[in-house]
Parts: sequence; structure tokens; C-alpha cells
Amino acid sequence: MDNVITYDVETSYPYLEDDLQVDQRTFEAMWKLFCNIKEHWQLSVPEQGVKSQLLVFMQNRIKVDLNYYADYKNAAKVIRELTYQLGEKAAYEKLFTDPAANLQPPKTHLARARQRVSNEFITLALAVGGFKTFGAKNALGYISGANIAGATPYRTIEDV
Repeated sequence: MDNVITYDVETSYPYLEDDLQVDQRTFEAMWKLFCNIKEHWQLSVPEQGVKSQLLVFMQNRIKVDLNYYADYKNAAKVIRELTYQLGEKAAYEKLFTDPAANLQPPKTHLARARQRVSNEFITLALAVGGFKTFGAKNALGYISGANIAGATPYRTIEDV
């Protein structure tokens, strides 16, 4: 494939690979962040399959915008630094609740970790089942899994 001409193909990331993968260390840090989100907001997210859904979510984000690759690395670093400085519980508390981290546009590493990673993981946690914590029976546009006999989707007509 050395004869393929690509110099005139539009790209906003000319020096990065097209298929960046999240390394294990970063993914484990993001999984821990996701678990702390569930705990902090007391979301009842199903245990089975969510870890793989998080990985797919992250990979899809990176495919849409390669900046997410750096954002996940940044969030892992921010959490490590906050944990070193404040301890684990206080580190996540600061990430989730510090008002300065929610100012637009995100100009600090903490703000970028909150807005580009943590806030999106909260949305994901709600989408994969956390919405049921608040008593919702019928979240518009959401149904988990295929409608296959014997594998009931998240909500059935009887639940509505």
C-alpha cells in the first residue's frame, strides 16, 4: 500500500496514528474514575458488561476526536496528582465538585479532566442504567441490548 497517495486527505491530526488505543494503565485509571462516579452519585449501574462498554465508549470518542486520547491521559495524571496531594477520597471529591473545574472553556488540566472526561462518564453511567436510580422507567431513546427472545431488553412493555 506504499503507492496510496494521502497527502491531500484532510486531517486535523497530521502527526498521530489513526488507530490510537488506550493503554492498560490509563484504562484502569478511567475505570476507577467511573466506579467513583457511581459511588459518589449513588447510581445503580449494572455490574456486568459495563467495563467493556466504558472501553468501547472511550475508543469511539478517540475515533471521533483524537484529542480524547490526550484527555484520558490528562485525567489519569490529574487524579494521580490530586490523590498524592489530598488522598483518594478527597481527590475524587475535588474533581467532581470544584466549581473552578466547571468554568468554560476548560483552561486548566483539572477543568479539562472534569469537563472532557468526568462529566461525560457521568452521562455514560446514567445511560447504561444509572437513570433507574431516580425512578425512571422509560428513558426516551434508551434501551439496552437487542430485542432477542430470552434476552429481555432493559425495559419491557410490562415495565412502562
